[in-house]
Amino acid sequence: MNEPDIDSVAIVAGRGSYPLIVARAARRHVSRLSVVAIRGDTDTPIDEVADRTDWIYAGQLNKAITLIRKQGIHHVIFAGQIRPSRLFTDLRPDFRLFRLLMKLKVRNAESMFSAVAKEFLDDGIEVLPATTFIEDLLAKSGTLGRVKPKTGHLADIAFGTKIAAEMTRLNIGQTVVVKKGTVLAVEAFEGTDKAILRGGAMGKGSVVVKMARHNKDMRFDVPCVGTRTVESLTTARAGAIAVQADKTLILEPETVVTALNKAGIAIVGFSPDHEL
Repeated sequence: MNEPDIDSVAIVAGRGSYPLIVARAARRHVSRLSVVAIRGDTDTPIDEVADRTDWIYAGQLNKAITLIRKQGIHHVIFAGQIRPSRLFTDLRPDFRLFRLLMKLKVRNAESMFSAVAKEFLDDGIEVLPATTFIEDLLAKSGTLGRVKPKTGHLADIAFGTKIAAEMTRLNIGQTVVVKKGTVLAVEAFEGTDKAILRGGAMGKGSVVVKMARHNKDMRFDVPCVGTRTVESLTTARAGAIAVQADKTLILEPETVVTALNKAGIAIVGFSPDHEL
């Protein structure tokens, strides 16, 4: 792992366990750790890890930048999502974010994140890759658990990767649910878990394929699999999940793989350029 040679870092923390995992890893590498937490999204235990935590509302872009800049911190990591629905409800954009959004002709994850990163950089704050300090959690190639994918699963993974590649090229989503060569569900703005559950409603044994976006910017929106994903897969009675190797984070990997083994669900890391 090539960790950045920095003394202090800030984390803009969203939902789930991801921000806490990044914070604990960062704690081992930097002497000063600051967190900007999102009200209604960030889990409070992150307070116990950071030297300082400031709480803002989703949309307060200028406040986030100002808080970090005033601490003399020049590096930031974005970890964890905010609820997708916030883009349409309960978002409190300040003038800086409002002006940014008005300039964008297309509002997808790639365009918005890139524009936000430029705002931070304009104020002397570099956005680091979202995998900084936790590169060891990136999925490896091959079968990752005790449960091996069946022949039918492998065929659906090959099919699903082609569909997912086109989806990510079009910036639609990162996840597709397939079964016997049929697309059951495609992830849109609602997120991975709801797509998995929609696909699972068609019957058990589906295959979930998760791929990084086309020309992936590793500073934002890195594909993740965590305990919540396992819950969705179990509820959907999925047969297998395939994730892009070296591009997908498996959060709490021992817990995730153990739970998938128990549920009889295979987990596979794949490379789009190589057959399984």
